[in-house]
Order: sequence, then structure tokens, then C-alpha cells
Amino acid sequence: GFTLIEVLTAMFIMVMGTLGVFGLITRTVAFNSSVNSQLVASYLSQEGLEIVRNIRDANFLKIHKGAGGNWTDGIIACEAPYDPPCAVDREADYTETALGVSQGRALKINDGLYNYTAGDGTIFKRNISITQSSADTLSVSVDVSWPDKENIRHVFGATELYNWLTPTPSP
Repeated sequence: GFTLIEVLTAMFIMVMGTLGVFGLITRTVAFNSSVNSQLVASYLSQEGLEIVRNIRDANFLKIHKGAGGNWTDGIIACEAPYDPPCAVDREADYTETALGVSQGRALKINDGLYNYTAGDGTIFKRNISITQSSADTLSVSVDVSWPDKENIRHVFGATELYNWLTPTPSP
């Protein structure tokens, strides 16, 4: 009788330990998926800021080469409170186009690059807002959102862009 009780007790302890391990594995897998999505969203937010910066720098190059224009060309079309928010896409040769209306579209992925025109659909949406706080300063913010279980998650990025090509003299 004691051997049967000892065997049942040992089996109960083993089953409880195994259930605990399986529960831990399930929670770890779910957590990894959420963390992966947050990491991708962080990179997409940073990329959005860099794309706007690249458009500004391309404008500087045009001005420097004598092609004319303004340092904010193609950027302030997204000036807040612009509704719907703006988005930017890349051409096949990886050059940026001007900012345009995002229309709440989800990004697509094609050969590891995110865009709005070609590839497989993703869960991520990227919206870019720009405020011109002075003649030589732009505030750029990027909101990347995605569904995660029952919630919509967000990652925000922001930066200030300056007109360093022709700075105004300080008094």
C-alpha cells in the first residue's frame, strides 16, 4: 500500500512539474512574438525618421548644385494637423519619393524591405507627422502601429530637423 501511495505522489509531482514547464514555454513563445513585433516597429519608426531626413538632405544637394528649390520641398506637404497622416515609399532603386497620404495602409514586405506597393502584407502601419515650428526647424514624428492580441500597440519616434545649409545668424 505504501509503495502505491509513493508512486502516485511521485507521479503527481512529475505531472505538476511538467505542466509548469509547458506553461512557461507557452508564455515564452507568446512573449517572443510580441517582442519581435515591437523590435520591427522600432526599426520602422527609425526608418521613417531617416527617410524624411534623407529627403531634406537631397533638397540640400539640389540647392548646393544650383538646381534651386527649398530645403522643405516634398516634406511640409505632411505638416500637422494633416489628416490623414502621411507615409513615404521607396522606389525600386531604393530612392525615396516625396511624402504622400498614407490612407491607413499597412506596409508590405518585399525581399526584406518594407514598402506600400509590392510584396506580402504585414500588420504594421506607419504614419508620419511634421510640424514646422520655425523657418529653420521641422519637428518630425512617426507612429508605427500594429495589432497585438486584443490591443493596438504603438511605437513612436521623433526628431528635430534643422536648416543647416543656410542657418540664420543669431543676434
